[in-house]
Amino acid sequence: MMNDEVKSALHRGIAFLTEQQNSEGGFEGQLSSSTFPTCAYAWVSLAQDRLPDEGLIDWLIEHQNPDGTWGLDAANQPNREATLFAQLILEQVWQRKPNPQIAGALARVPPHPLNLALIKLSYAAFGEFDWNKLTLPKYLLPVVGLTKKLLTTFPLLQSFLKPPTHLLPPVDLFNTRTFEALFIAEQHTLVPVFILIELNTKRRPEMIASLVSWLIEHKLSDNSWFRVNYITALSVLALIELQKHITDHQATLNPESTELSQSAEIQELIDGGIAWLQSTRNPDGGCREALNLNIWDTALSVLTLIDIGNGDKNHAVQRAGRWFIDNQNPDGGWAFSAMGRSGSLLSDADDTALATLALLRTKMPDRTEAIQRGLDWLTAHQSPDGSCSTYLPGQGDVGCVSLTAHAVEAWCEATGLEVEIDQACQWLEDQMSKEGYWSDLWLAKRTYGTACAIIGLIKAGKVTSPAIARGVRWIESVQNSDGGWGEDMFGKLTDSTVEQTGWCTYALLLADHESSAARKGLEFLLNHQRSDGSWEASCVGIYWEIIGGYADPIYAAVFPLLALNQYLKAAT
Repeated sequence: MMNDEVKSALHRGIAFLTEQQNSEGGFEGQLSSSTFPTCAYAWVSLAQDRLPDEGLIDWLIEHQNPDGTWGLDAANQPNREATLFAQLILEQVWQRKPNPQIAGALARVPPHPLNLALIKLSYAAFGEFDWNKLTLPKYLLPVVGLTKKLLTTFPLLQSFLKPPTHLLPPVDLFNTRTFEALFIAEQHTLVPVFILIELNTKRRPEMIASLVSWLIEHKLSDNSWFRVNYITALSVLALIELQKHITDHQATLNPESTELSQSAEIQELIDGGIAWLQSTRNPDGGCREALNLNIWDTALSVLTLIDIGNGDKNHAVQRAGRWFIDNQNPDGGWAFSAMGRSGSLLSDADDTALATLALLRTKMPDRTEAIQRGLDWLTAHQSPDGSCSTYLPGQGDVGCVSLTAHAVEAWCEATGLEVEIDQACQWLEDQMSKEGYWSDLWLAKRTYGTACAIIGLIKAGKVTSPAIARGVRWIESVQNSDGGWGEDMFGKLTDSTVEQTGWCTYALLLADHESSAARKGLEFLLNHQRSDGSWEASCVGIYWEIIGGYADPIYAAVFPLLALNQYLKAAT
């Protein structure tokens, strides 16, 4: 009876998943709106002395919790920083155009002290915090550099040497090697922040020119910065402030002045950035943080369809394979969001591993070169310790469990990469916590890290590894009474989600096809499938902890389908 139910669920789920493919061949889920990007876009409007779009304000009011707070993301767990950001935006709108709805929302907000430096920055922009109190003193720059160096050399110190979040580094960090060693997202966040601070404090022309040059140089061809809402919004805000600074001096300029021509160029950058921000709007009125994650969505979808069968004859798989080749970066990797072959968005290990794996498993012609270039990128980016990090090992980046496990799967599908596989597996085994779980960076969190590590070790043939048995016991120990699994991005156990239940069930079935915990997980998945074959998406993706996470309907399809199909494969 269970077999028939699973087959029916698979049939309906595959139909739903296949419908998500677009005309170009890729798959792309609609990422959920969240507070930071919604507030950031509203801030851009206010910085131009315009009222934000009513849809943005309606979204904020509608997503206020009963206790008056806001959450970071779709999970909507009360969060101080999200609450302070939303409160600031609503206060600014109310001052310009009072209305009862906004007044009622503001009356319910509980008091919170300012703490996070990035929130203090937004308050400073509206004259409600002192610009000079945002940064660490310049004389502490050597300490900042030493701390970063220690964390890079000894990652285990991260829990003891966390950088302060209530203060930003001094602007002079920009001209140091420490800045060059920062994680790429940190660099993209700090440069516009430094411009805002410098324009409102010391106003050193050379420093401003260097920062602005960096900012312009790193704009992508689609007019965004890093294809991320908050980073793009900060960049646009920095340029708006710069333009105001130039305008303030125009009275003393002659018509031939270069500053006047710069103002026109800056306005063009501002307009392009705002147009891109508009593309992050969702039908619900809010904004999503990333435009899309279509490389990963497509890779997960293709791998799921191939796993279920007939990948060599499946037209959807073949179209997606061609799409991958068309969107491979010049360096051989893939970015999180496809931009054609311009390669203007940096390749990362997770998307490269899964895109390469997907191409390896297709039977389409003309894929050999793309596969080899993907494998070459992965092996070149493996750290000496065996791990894979998101972008550049050793440069503000850290080894990641899921990325390393995905690279192992890709290397296992190829040939002649046993050394890389063994080094990666050894690193995975060494990363297990004393409690028996692995923690991840990009999906929530211990369930995902543990499931990925188990899957990677099993696919690599390390079936006798004691780490697998320990990981299985940990997954079983955190199963909810309803048969599913759930946790937030901080590792706190929550109500079950189909995504987390899917990947936990899949890992347990790989380790033991007769697992009773996996059977309960399957029952949870069967009971929660909708009539159209889909499942409800939950907030399991992580942007980063300050910004929050996201829900992606593709995740809510592929992970349950992989688990259901693994059950059928083991049963036959």
